[in-house]
Amino acid sequence: MTMSTRLDRMRLNCRLVTRVLGEEVFAATLDLGNRLPAELVRARTVCIPILISVTRDMIDRKMRGPAVARGPSINAIAASLGLPFETARRNVQRMADLGWLTIGPSGGVALPEPMPRALADWCVDLGRRLRRAAATMEALGATDAESLDFAACDNSCTLAALDLFLIMAGTSNHFQLRFTELLLVHFVCSASVAHLNEQPPGTAPFARVDTVPDATERAFVPMAELARLLGISRSTVYRLVSDAEQANLFERRGNGVRASDHFLTSTPYVEALELIAGRTATLLSRVERHRCGIGCTALDHVLRRPRPWRQSPDVAQLAHAG
Repeated sequence: MTMSTRLDRMRLNCRLVTRVLGEEVFAATLDLGNRLPAELVRARTVCIPILISVTRDMIDRKMRGPAVARGPSINAIAASLGLPFETARRNVQRMADLGWLTIGPSGGVALPEPMPRALADWCVDLGRRLRRAAATMEALGATDAESLDFAACDNSCTLAALDLFLIMAGTSNHFQLRFTELLLVHFVCSASVAHLNEQPPGTAPFARVDTVPDATERAFVPMAELARLLGISRSTVYRLVSDAEQANLFERRGNGVRASDHFLTSTPYVEALELIAGRTATLLSRVERHRCGIGCTALDHVLRRPRPWRQSPDVAQLAHAG
């Protein structure tokens, strides 16, 4: 299997790839939101990307083992996520007060050690979600055979899934949207497909390869349900939907909303899908090349508890030989 083959195939099937990834990523987003302390519920669309950004940085630094252990500054977090500095500062401080983040003497933001158990368990589940997405894409013909399996390093899978979340969030630049608006747009694109509505939004594979779902297959998602699932007020949802409708991203019917034909066929949307598919191909190849030896214990280090690594036999033998 060559990188070019995978890249070409995944870009060709970019709608399928991003649909499968979107379902896993946004289901994980809702799951993380449900794990947050009650005090953060109304701020989850800000807290979630901040937590993911800091967690991604922490795992990457632990795996690479650099001499400098300082986390990113609040200013760097705000800039990378497109958040106003004061919004990032206020919510970082709230999470630090609740024990979900720490702010070092030099201003670096990091996770406490051990990290909150709810977040640690979510990270482990995120690796499973990436494996499941890879297997689904393989089954639907969007990538070559040999999807990720349980021989792949847990840290590497988790890191790739966190990267994918941030890559998908970064497509906001294609549409001139903030993260909250982008999350709403992508969530509506996934949840409005008719046969998905029989299950929790964002949890079932949408198996079309490279076509826009027909209008008869795209249901209108109730805005009250969007507010409930995303943990934001109805007034905020109505405002965001109104802005998206004026920008021709959404169309409404009563109190329901779905993505417009104009948006789903637009050049920026297709380019964003191709970008995500291409980066996914790169990340899956990186996870497959990574071999978990005796030093790849980022989550164990932070959790301060042993957890067996799932290694392939040849990797285990190399580790013992070393």
